[in-house]
Amino acid sequence: MIKKTTLERRKERYLFVVLFIILIFLSNLGTPGIEESNMMPNYFIALIISCILNKNSFLNLYKLLIIGLIVDLFVGQLLGQYGLIFINIYLAYFICHKILIIKAAIQLLALNIFLTVYSFLILWATSLSYGLVIPFNLLLIQFILTIIASLIFTVLMKRFTKN
Repeated sequence: MIKKTTLERRKERYLFVVLFIILIFLSNLGTPGIEESNMMPNYFIALIISCILNKNSFLNLYKLLIIGLIVDLFVGQLLGQYGLIFINIYLAYFICHKILIIKAAIQLLALNIFLTVYSFLILWATSLSYGLVIPFNLLLIQFILTIIASLIFTVLMKRFTKN
């Protein structure tokens, strides 16, 4: 396995912080061109998945919990919901990474889709348990938009951290 240099790690952290701040504002403003405010991709799930899929990411369980609580304060419905989702995404990736050997880009895409489905199932289950009903059509549109956003974030991270 190729280790990342200190400069690449610093660039990755800087890009994450910049994207995180932009996404806080973007999630409160809405997406241009989409009339319904609920039909937005879940930017934070897409960002966390793309960071976790980036090999040797700087994220760990404690950082994910703190990031999840910050996201819950700004855009979440339940306190701790995103923290739970981010930790479960990380654990699912860790288990998949230990069991499977992922080398091809199509395998990364399949893992990206799996982690997104998994995160949306947790989002739906936690929302449902507290009486917050999310219609299936809305959840499906958010899922598709989140996959696209995650792919965009993955490309951005690869290009930005490249020397």
